Amino acid sequence: MTHPHPPRRAVLAALGASLLPTLSHSADAPHAWRSSYTPYNGPLKAPLASGPLPVRGRWPAALQGTLYRIGPARRELGGVAMNHWFDGDGMLQAFRFEGGNLSTATSPRISHRGALLATPKLTAEEAAGRLLYSGFATTLPNSPPLSGPDDVNPANINLLALPARKQLFALWEAGSALSVDPVTLQAQGFKAWSPETRGAPFSAHPRVAPDGTVWNFGYVPGSGKLLVYDIAPTGQLRRQHVLTTEQADMVHDFAITERHLVFLLMPLKFNGQPGAGSPLPHYRWEGKAPLVVLLVGKADFKVQRFELPATGLFHLANAWEEGGTVQVRFVAQPDILTALRHLNVDAPRSTSVAAATQWAHITLNPSTGQARLETPGLAHVEFPRIHPARNGLPTRFTTLLARSPGMDAHVQGFDTVLTLQGDKKPQRHRYGAGWIAEEHVYIPASTTAPEGRGWVLGTAYHWPTERTTLSVFDAQAVSAGPVASVTLPYGLPLGLHGQFVAAGA
Repeated sequence: MTHPHPPRRAVLAALGASLLPTLSHSADAPHAWRSSYTPYNGPLKAPLASGPLPVRGRWPAALQGTLYRIGPARRELGGVAMNHWFDGDGMLQAFRFEGGNLSTATSPRISHRGALLATPKLTAEEAAGRLLYSGFATTLPNSPPLSGPDDVNPANINLLALPARKQLFALWEAGSALSVDPVTLQAQGFKAWSPETRGAPFSAHPRVAPDGTVWNFGYVPGSGKLLVYDIAPTGQLRRQHVLTTEQADMVHDFAITERHLVFLLMPLKFNGQPGAGSPLPHYRWEGKAPLVVLLVGKADFKVQRFELPATGLFHLANAWEEGGTVQVRFVAQPDILTALRHLNVDAPRSTSVAAATQWAHITLNPSTGQARLETPGLAHVEFPRIHPARNGLPTRFTTLLARSPGMDAHVQGFDTVLTLQGDKKPQRHRYGAGWIAEEHVYIPASTTAPEGRGWVLGTAYHWPTERTTLSVFDAQAVSAGPVASVTLPYGLPLGLHGQFVAAGA
């Protein structure tokens, strides 16, 4: 008698459930987010080190390197607390995959290390025994005077890896890049790309071109300026340029093409004083103003301006030149101010949630000056990621997070990883009840592999057991579920962005 084999997804789900530790307590849905941060509040604790982790499934032998992730972590000290997702000292995570052998199909060893970053802000607050400085959404009374933005820089949003130089930087929205030792995860001080830009804002979303050039920008709310950085693959600043423009009060991300920089400037206006308490209460939405698109020439910084119907946004996926047009892919957030005001990690998801995010396409025609914005109908998505070597080149494969209709209404965030590939039907994997998915990255199988071949890699937090799991998917078969996963013996604070550095890179 033969017995049918259960689907791989069911097997791995069962194995995963059996390996999750049994706790004497568990978080409930309204406190799912808060439960991930609570262990990291209070006085500074020793770095996390998991040791070798048991693997469920078979980890791809060729997938070797380090997945770095970062996000806000400690948000309470000495009875003083902040509750907005963006406020919290940066914590860096390193998932290492080492010792695999492709010829013998030997899977790598998997381990994790995590550490709060010892920024000047963290060091000063640790010495004082309480939080001292206001954040993005919380103004603290009697904050010390500031000498510059880096006094309050938590280094908590994203990472820039320059593997050829063995360099890793932790990034914030409004200050300098923080140099970090890629092995020990120890902070090594703020980076000055030039004497003129010391302490200037360096955005959390730089773009690395296929030739290794790093393009980035910085802004100060209310200044009407964008500071552009052109950094050589060697890490040396080649050029810096200031653009004067309207609507540069919150510019979280941008894109590049082979010949241009692309900025989407939403009508979210700032009417406060930078550095004077929390900026969030001083933003207002001007819905009658357009979404302004700036197409900036890389060679001469010449600007062409376009207008589109107003929408907000956090993240762009990519942009490229095609048939005389510039194509832009991004996630539109029509009600961004409501979304920002409700990112409270200590409270259940608000019933007055913002309008759904939308996957969006922009077509710019520089020769005619015309622009078109389209939304193909993919809603409730965020955190787009592409092939890391195709910034500015045509893209057919994109990884996103999505929120399923079945996700607990009390819990913010996403529970599904989704991939788009050309005109094919999207692939989806829903983690299931009790899970919050974090950003997933696409890792190509090799430098010569066709786009879309390789793996999708990411973390998810299981709030009923307060544990974090790292899963790897075949990028062509995400709907089949993970091919392998590891569960940490602890939970990690729900973070923001990550970067993968291949072994030997």
